[in-house]
Amino acid sequence: TGQMHIAAAFRKEIISVWGNTVPEFGMYPFRTEFRALEVEGLGCRPCSKIGYEKCPQGHFRCMRDIRIDLE
Repeated sequence: TGQMHIAAAFRKEIISVWGNTVPEFGMYPFRTEFRALEVEGLGCRPCSKIGYEKCPQGHFRCMRDIRIDLE
């Protein structure tokens, strides 16, 4: 998240990727526009505030199922 926060300090538009945590936990970019790429509605998500090295469920769908549509 460090690079995201540096970009926010320069008021850059940010596209951020959220896996097993969520922006609602408060680690989103401050005072700048951002777009969150995430799998909404996944029952096991969020499973961590800061993330795990491995998926507790073993499927890692929070990252594997992200669909990117930048338009």
